[in-house]
Amino acid sequence: MLKSKKVLATLTIASVGLSGCATTGEWGSKQSIGTVIGSLGGALIGSQIGGGTGRTVAIIAAALAGGALGNWIGSNLDKKDQEALALSTQQALESGKSVAWASDHSGATATIKPVSSKQVAQTATVKRSARIARVDNLSVINQPYQALRSANLRAAPNTSAEKVGGFSVGQSFTALGKTDNNWIAVGRQGVTIGYVHAPLVGPVARATADQATDLDSLTLADAQVQGFDLDAIEPTSPVVENVAVQTTCRTVQYDIKTAKGTDSRTVDACQATDGAWQIG
Repeated sequence: MLKSKKVLATLTIASVGLSGCATTGEWGSKQSIGTVIGSLGGALIGSQIGGGTGRTVAIIAAALAGGALGNWIGSNLDKKDQEALALSTQQALESGKSVAWASDHSGATATIKPVSSKQVAQTATVKRSARIARVDNLSVINQPYQALRSANLRAAPNTSAEKVGGFSVGQSFTALGKTDNNWIAVGRQGVTIGYVHAPLVGPVARATADQATDLDSLTLADAQVQGFDLDAIEPTSPVVENVAVQTTCRTVQYDIKTAKGTDSRTVDACQATDGAWQIG
């Protein structure tokens, strides 16, 4: 169903030292690496691991090993375990729920538990079709979603707005954010092209790194069959504007056990406007 872009990101992170969570990013884009909190010499490979976004997992792994948990992670977990722990961290941050992790080879275990959360107001540069309504205060998502049933795409987040397309069951797209009244802003190649009612869609179960969705790859011929007027909703020059968005910051508690010992501490993580989680 998903047209996956095979991305193997090599992140070279050297002597970065900043305080607080970095929350910079580009709306609708998964390509910018952003700022990593902490320091890590050499290179870290951010490959496509299970259900995670390779870039985000690499950033989290670097932050955990380089700053947030000091040298403990680096000296007690091998590279494979560090990446797997980072993936579980990403899952806990995105869901806001506790995640239990166990190594598949070393016997190490961990519980990653979000203990508090807050919404943070930011400004993001957003691209949208001129035909599509502007909405402020979107809660940032920027993840692959799919239609759980047939669903209409509308020009504004309400059932009386003009219909500009329709999703078939299982069709995937990028959910850029959620409105205050429970509609999802739908992106095509980084541009907001409409809104779909949130109960009709949901996250793709196993998303991979920086993938193209069905909507990103939609051809003109297929678009016409599905009722998408790409000429109308995908202009050559979309409207570019700054809007208020809401991102999430969480405090996360780690309880880690390895053959070499145990550790327990908390770290802070914040979501950038491109949806990526960064720890600091």
